[in-house]
Amino acid sequence: MSHLLIDAQISRIGPALQQLVERLRQLGYEFADPAAVFPGPESTVNTSIRRIESEIGTVPYALAAFWRRIGSVNLCGSHPDWLGCEYPDPLEIDSASQAVAELDEFIADREERMRYNFRYLIPISPDDYHKEDVSGGMWYNVSCPATADDPIINDERHNVTFLNYLELALSLGGFLGLDQSPGHNWPIHELAIRLKL
Repeated sequence: MSHLLIDAQISRIGPALQQLVERLRQLGYEFADPAAVFPGPESTVNTSIRRIESEIGTVPYALAAFWRRIGSVNLCGSHPDWLGCEYPDPLEIDSASQAVAELDEFIADREERMRYNFRYLIPISPDDYHKEDVSGGMWYNVSCPATADDPIINDERHNVTFLNYLELALSLGGFLGLDQSPGHNWPIHELAIRLKL
């Protein structure tokens, strides 16, 4: 996928996420961390990207574009009336500074990690269990150095690229676990957003 196409898709995803956040607020959804819901790009984003690239290698273009233009998003929370899905897997995309924090941990323990072939991975979000404060598996991540401009998200069951993951989340009202819970009463029809091409 060309950088122009990725930029165009990011331009559609940003307003769609903002619209989704507003719909959730209107329906009485209670965000776990209101300040982290949709804070916008960090002032240090370019410094963070340069740091990762100088230590490890190229950050995937789609993720870098997301960080620069959208920033991060965290839809973790709850609604007292929405039932039938134990692990809704709310959309969460970590910030560039969180990727640098993981980089610092990797560098501090590089020798031990490399002994077990645990290379640096850019964190995307906790897995669906950890988002519900239950011990789970590996956090969702993308490979670095970049293997593609729009990389597959590792350790996430849908096996889709980063941009397709965002689109899928929007189509499910921000909750990727709802596709595994057919008996839920979550108002997907009121929340779902499909991007116009």
